[in-house]
Amino acid sequence: MSNPKVERSRDKVLFRRPKILPYFKRAKDHWVWNTKSIFKSQSALEERVNGKVVLLTGASSGIGAVVALRLAFAGAKVILVARSKDKLEEIAEDIRDQGGNAFVYPANLADGEDCDRVCQQVIQEHGGVDILINSAGRSIRRSIKFSFDRFHDYERTMQINYFGAIRMAMNLLPGMLERNEGHIINVSTVGVQALPARFSAYLGSKCALEGWSCAAANELAHTGVTVSTINYPLVRTPMIAPTKIYDYIPVMSPEKAVDWMLDMIVTRNKRKLGPLGLAAQGMYYTLPKISETIVNISYQMVYEVPPLNYSKQRPIKTKEECSEKKA
Repeated sequence: MSNPKVERSRDKVLFRRPKILPYFKRAKDHWVWNTKSIFKSQSALEERVNGKVVLLTGASSGIGAVVALRLAFAGAKVILVARSKDKLEEIAEDIRDQGGNAFVYPANLADGEDCDRVCQQVIQEHGGVDILINSAGRSIRRSIKFSFDRFHDYERTMQINYFGAIRMAMNLLPGMLERNEGHIINVSTVGVQALPARFSAYLGSKCALEGWSCAAANELAHTGVTVSTINYPLVRTPMIAPTKIYDYIPVMSPEKAVDWMLDMIVTRNKRKLGPLGLAAQGMYYTLPKISETIVNISYQMVYEVPPLNYSKQRPIKTKEECSEKKA
């Protein structure tokens, strides 16, 4: 039976008195924890995560695996989530051998129902999650003109990079809000600022994730739950190995990438972004056409091998070709 007061309130604009005190606490915590991260990084990490439940997606390799080890050594109860059970077991065994706590939960994060299943299982067995790190991801490097018959590329990246990440968050957020304590860290890319060519599927999914992260952070700013984003540059991980051109450009070391993640856990800052990202973002907003030209020149300079079925696709025609046909 509907509530008459609720029904009437839907037709009106209702105002509430905002909670102001949480902003002062956040400001104080910001400076305290950022100072600790500079002068006492290891002890600050232990203070943040000791006894906490930390869930990492994409924990079977790359940055996630090393972060799991470091967090476990700092006293966290680490929940490892990825597709490969064997790889997760190896990491968990290594952690346990050194006195840490690690638990393995194989899951396919591209499957929404599997995300629900693993989250509910973790909640039942561990009482909830204090820190969620969404580091699982899929990257695809391919021009749009070579993707006309490959719409599944966009679906695949969205499934794991966006839908999988927020589905994990939406399952775990109620418990965080009930406890008025929690931290969600979404791993993104400096590509959102630099906007490189050939990554339309990947960047589309990461832009969507950042949009959700910003909206969630704004809605939760008066609570004890924080939402953070890390915009990593290229990191020397297995995910970039198939793209050979990356062998010739500077990339971040995995060790540095791990330090970024641990610093974010300690400080709970809104965003972690390096000089390249700041410069690219500034260039894009102040000189958008020049920025676009620079990216396009680099796009034209590097030849891209067409996919095997490209000859069967309809080619893109230039304005001149279209004009000639009309004439």
